[in-house]
Amino acid sequence: MLRTFTLDTNCLIAVAHNEPAAGAVRALAEAHAAGRADVAVVAMSASEKQQGGHYIRNFAEFSGRLDSLGLGHLNVILPMAYFGISFWDRCLWADDTMTKLEHQIHLALFPTMQFLWQNYCRANGIDPSDNSPNGKWRNCKCDVQAVWSHINRERDVFVTSDRNFHKTDKKRALIALGAGRIEDPRSALLLLPVS
Repeated sequence: MLRTFTLDTNCLIAVAHNEPAAGAVRALAEAHAAGRADVAVVAMSASEKQQGGHYIRNFAEFSGRLDSLGLGHLNVILPMAYFGISFWDRCLWADDTMTKLEHQIHLALFPTMQFLWQNYCRANGIDPSDNSPNGKWRNCKCDVQAVWSHINRERDVFVTSDRNFHKTDKKRALIALGAGRIEDPRSALLLLPVS
Protein backbone atom coordinates (compact mmCIF):
# COMPACT_ATOMS: atom_id res chain seq x y z
CA MET A 1 0.00 0.00 0.00
CA LEU A 2 1.30 3.47 -0.87
CA ARG A 3 2.40 5.78 1.90
CA THR A 4 0.30 8.96 1.93
CA PHE A 5 1.79 12.45 2.33
CA THR A 6 -0.06 15.73 2.93
CA LEU A 7 1.70 18.95 1.94
CA ASP A 8 0.84 22.07 3.90
CA THR A 9 0.84 25.62 2.54
CA ASN A 10 4.50 26.15 3.46
CA CYS A 11 5.44 23.42 0.99
CA LEU A 12 3.68 25.34 -1.77
CA ILE A 13 5.43 28.54 -0.72
CA ALA A 14 8.79 26.74 -0.78
CA VAL A 15 8.22 25.74 -4.41
CA ALA A 16 6.88 29.17 -5.41
CA HIS A 17 9.94 30.94 -3.94
CA ASN A 18 12.44 28.20 -4.82
CA GLU A 19 13.39 27.86 -1.15
CA PRO A 20 15.79 25.10 0.00
CA ALA A 21 12.87 22.70 0.68
CA ALA A 22 11.52 23.11 -2.89
CA GLY A 23 13.58 20.22 -4.28
CA ALA A 24 12.20 17.80 -1.70
CA VAL A 25 8.62 18.95 -2.33
CA ARG A 26 9.08 18.53 -6.09
CA ALA A 27 10.58 15.05 -5.52
CA LEU A 28 7.52 14.06 -3.47
CA ALA A 29 5.28 15.32 -6.30
CA GLU A 30 7.34 13.31 -8.81
CA ALA A 31 6.96 10.21 -6.63
CA HIS A 32 3.19 10.76 -6.75
CA ALA A 33 3.28 11.00 -10.56
CA ALA A 34 5.37 7.82 -10.71
CA GLY A 35 2.97 5.90 -8.47
CA ARG A 36 5.49 5.57 -5.62
CA ALA A 37 3.46 7.68 -3.16
CA ASP A 38 0.06 9.29 -2.69
CA VAL A 39 0.71 13.02 -2.23
CA ALA A 40 -2.01 15.59 -1.56
CA VAL A 41 -2.44 19.26 -0.84
CA VAL A 42 -5.16 20.66 1.40
CA ALA A 43 -7.93 22.73 -0.19
CA MET A 44 -7.65 25.12 2.78
CA SER A 45 -4.31 26.28 1.35
CA ALA A 46 -6.40 28.23 -1.15
CA SER A 47 -7.75 30.29 1.77
CA GLU A 48 -4.37 31.49 3.03
CA LYS A 49 -3.22 35.04 2.27
CA GLN A 50 -1.29 35.04 -0.99
CA GLN A 51 1.88 36.82 -1.96
CA GLY A 52 0.99 40.49 -2.27
CA GLY A 53 -1.49 40.29 0.60
CA HIS A 54 -4.63 39.26 -1.27
CA TYR A 55 -6.92 36.24 -0.96
CA ILE A 56 -7.81 33.96 -3.85
CA ARG A 57 -11.31 34.64 -5.20
CA ASN A 58 -12.21 31.16 -6.42
CA PHE A 59 -10.84 27.65 -6.34
CA ALA A 60 -10.02 27.68 -10.05
CA GLU A 61 -7.44 30.37 -9.30
CA PHE A 62 -5.85 28.07 -6.72
CA SER A 63 -5.88 25.15 -9.17
CA GLY A 64 -4.09 27.37 -11.68
CA ARG A 65 -1.51 28.24 -9.06
CA LEU A 66 -0.90 24.53 -8.38
CA ASP A 67 -0.50 23.94 -12.13
CA SER A 68 2.00 26.79 -12.40
CA LEU A 69 4.03 25.23 -9.57
CA GLY A 70 4.02 21.82 -11.25
CA LEU A 71 1.78 20.41 -8.50
CA GLY A 72 -1.57 20.38 -10.29
CA HIS A 73 -1.55 16.58 -10.55
CA LEU A 74 -1.62 16.08 -6.77
CA ASN A 75 -4.73 15.02 -4.88
CA VAL A 76 -6.71 17.67 -2.99
CA ILE A 77 -8.17 16.83 0.42
CA LEU A 78 -11.00 18.82 1.97
CA PRO A 79 -11.24 20.89 5.17
CA MET A 80 -14.32 21.71 7.18
CA ALA A 81 -16.68 24.39 5.88
CA TYR A 82 -16.10 27.87 7.31
CA PHE A 83 -18.11 30.86 6.11
CA GLY A 84 -15.80 33.52 4.71
CA ILE A 85 -12.78 31.20 4.62
CA SER A 86 -13.33 27.92 2.80
CA PHE A 87 -14.62 27.43 -0.73
CA TRP A 88 -18.11 25.93 -0.60
CA ASP A 89 -17.45 23.44 -3.37
CA ARG A 90 -14.23 22.28 -1.66
CA CYS A 91 -15.17 21.65 1.99
CA LEU A 92 -17.08 19.31 4.27
CA TRP A 93 -20.07 19.98 6.54
CA ALA A 94 -18.96 19.13 10.07
CA ASP A 95 -20.60 16.99 12.69
CA ASP A 96 -19.90 17.03 16.43
CA THR A 97 -17.11 14.45 16.19
CA MET A 98 -15.33 16.46 13.50
CA THR A 99 -15.65 19.68 15.50
CA LYS A 100 -14.36 17.98 18.65
CA LEU A 101 -11.23 16.83 16.80
CA GLU A 102 -10.76 20.33 15.37
CA HIS A 103 -10.97 21.83 18.85
CA GLN A 104 -8.38 19.35 20.18
CA ILE A 105 -6.01 20.22 17.32
CA HIS A 106 -6.56 23.93 17.94
CA LEU A 107 -5.72 23.53 21.64
CA ALA A 108 -2.57 21.59 20.77
CA LEU A 109 -1.31 24.15 18.24
CA PHE A 110 -2.68 27.47 19.53
CA PRO A 111 -3.65 27.16 23.22
CA THR A 112 -3.84 30.94 23.75
CA MET A 113 -5.82 31.76 20.58
CA GLN A 114 -9.62 31.92 20.73
CA PHE A 115 -11.22 28.98 18.93
CA LEU A 116 -14.17 30.95 17.52
CA TRP A 117 -13.92 34.07 15.35
CA GLN A 118 -16.62 35.83 17.40
CA ASN A 119 -14.62 35.26 20.61
CA TYR A 120 -11.43 36.51 18.94
CA CYS A 121 -13.30 39.64 17.82
CA ARG A 122 -14.67 40.26 21.33
CA ALA A 123 -11.20 39.83 22.86
CA ASN A 124 -9.65 42.22 20.33
CA GLY A 125 -12.33 44.90 19.98
CA ILE A 126 -13.32 43.87 16.43
CA ASP A 127 -16.88 43.98 15.12
CA PRO A 128 -17.35 40.52 13.57
CA SER A 129 -20.26 41.75 11.44
CA ASP A 130 -17.96 44.27 9.71
CA ASN A 131 -15.03 41.93 9.14
CA SER A 132 -14.66 38.52 7.57
CA PRO A 133 -12.22 36.21 9.36
CA ASN A 134 -8.70 37.44 8.67
CA GLY A 135 -5.29 38.11 10.16
CA LYS A 136 -3.69 35.94 12.78
CA TRP A 137 -6.92 34.15 13.66
CA ARG A 138 -7.46 33.09 10.04
CA ASN A 139 -3.85 31.88 9.75
CA CYS A 140 -4.33 29.73 12.84
CA LYS A 141 -7.62 28.35 11.51
CA CYS A 142 -5.97 27.42 8.20
CA ASP A 143 -3.14 25.61 10.03
CA VAL A 144 -5.63 23.73 12.20
CA GLN A 145 -7.71 22.79 9.17
CA ALA A 146 -4.65 21.59 7.26
CA VAL A 147 -3.76 19.02 9.91
CA TRP A 148 -7.45 18.29 10.58
CA SER A 149 -7.94 17.41 6.89
CA HIS A 150 -4.87 15.15 7.06
CA ILE A 151 -6.11 13.34 10.19
CA ASN A 152 -9.69 13.14 8.91
CA ARG A 153 -8.49 11.29 5.80
CA GLU A 154 -6.24 9.03 7.93
CA ARG A 155 -3.13 9.95 5.98
CA ASP A 156 0.36 8.88 7.02
CA VAL A 157 2.76 11.85 6.88
CA PHE A 158 1.97 15.53 7.39
CA VAL A 159 4.68 17.54 5.63
CA THR A 160 5.47 21.03 6.91
CA SER A 161 8.41 23.30 7.56
CA ASP A 162 6.35 25.32 10.06
CA ARG A 163 8.33 25.02 13.31
CA ASN A 164 5.14 25.25 15.39
CA PHE A 165 4.17 21.74 14.25
CA HIS A 166 7.61 20.40 15.18
CA LYS A 167 7.68 21.60 18.80
CA THR A 168 7.97 18.45 20.91
CA ASP A 169 4.78 18.80 22.97
CA LYS A 170 2.69 19.95 20.03
CA LYS A 171 4.00 17.24 17.73
CA ARG A 172 3.34 14.59 20.37
CA ALA A 173 -0.23 15.86 20.87
CA LEU A 174 -0.97 15.89 17.13
CA ILE A 175 0.41 12.37 16.69
CA ALA A 176 -1.80 11.21 19.59
CA LEU A 177 -4.79 12.71 17.73
CA GLY A 178 -3.98 10.67 14.62
CA ALA A 179 -1.50 12.73 12.59
CA GLY A 180 0.79 9.74 12.01
CA ARG A 181 4.13 11.36 11.32
CA ILE A 182 4.97 15.06 11.07
CA GLU A 183 8.03 15.68 8.93
CA ASP A 184 9.71 18.54 7.13
CA PRO A 185 9.98 18.09 3.33
CA ARG A 186 13.50 16.70 3.38
CA SER A 187 12.85 14.10 6.08
CA ALA A 188 9.56 13.17 4.40
CA LEU A 189 11.45 12.45 1.21
CA LEU A 190 13.51 9.85 3.05
CA LEU A 191 10.30 7.90 3.73
CA LEU A 192 9.72 7.13 0.06
CA PRO A 193 10.32 3.54 -1.01
CA VAL A 194 13.62 2.96 -2.73
CA SER A 195 13.06 2.73 -6.47
